[in-house]
Amino acid sequence: MKLLTFFLITGYSLLLFNCAAPGSSNAPAVNNQTAPSNTASNAAANTAIANAAPANAAPAANTAKPGVDKAECLKAQMSGKRLIAAQTFPFNYEPFTGACFVTFASKEDMLDEKDVPRGSTFHIFKDGKKVYDFPDSFDGAPACWIEGVGFEDLNGDSKTDVVIAGSCLATKDSYPVNAVFANTGKDFKTNARANESLNEMKTVRQIMDYAKKNKDKFF
Repeated sequence: MKLLTFFLITGYSLLLFNCAAPGSSNAPAVNNQTAPSNTASNAAANTAIANAAPANAAPAANTAKPGVDKAECLKAQMSGKRLIAAQTFPFNYEPFTGACFVTFASKEDMLDEKDVPRGSTFHIFKDGKKVYDFPDSFDGAPACWIEGVGFEDLNGDSKTDVVIAGSCLATKDSYPVNAVFANTGKDFKTNARANESLNEMKTVRQIMDYAKKNKDKFF
């Protein structure tokens, strides 16, 4: 009888010990982590709910600007002109969104198709039609051409300005003739006197950086 009591008491003690010692190898593991898949799906659901518009709200306006691809821009044509593909780009900025910036050269001024694009002029085309002519960036000088074009807001007014890096032929060599075109919201303006300060620069980036530091000259 004493032996049976001993075993009963001992077994009961071991049972209590196992229950009271969660750190032991025999203790049942406690799952303190949420399954990653549930966490991710819950977070996504919460985000979607937080960003959802009220059920009776009007549909959000489509603020994305329409655009065209370069292949469409390369279809532009002007009489007596040769389109310069390397200086023709989609132009998706106000006031001409969904348009093309197109550069042409004069067939009369170019010796052949491989010649520099002399007599360069640049325009905005939209839906296959010319809608805007940029002012002459070469101040009337003949045999000039575009070597680079840049589009960027240079004065922080949220309007995209245009920069032209160009060259003109001299007696023995060419010289840079550059220009900044300020976006007025309706068209583009350039200041010939201010552009003279750019004529030692040879890259679009140099011109842009200078214009940003000297806004009072160009805007």
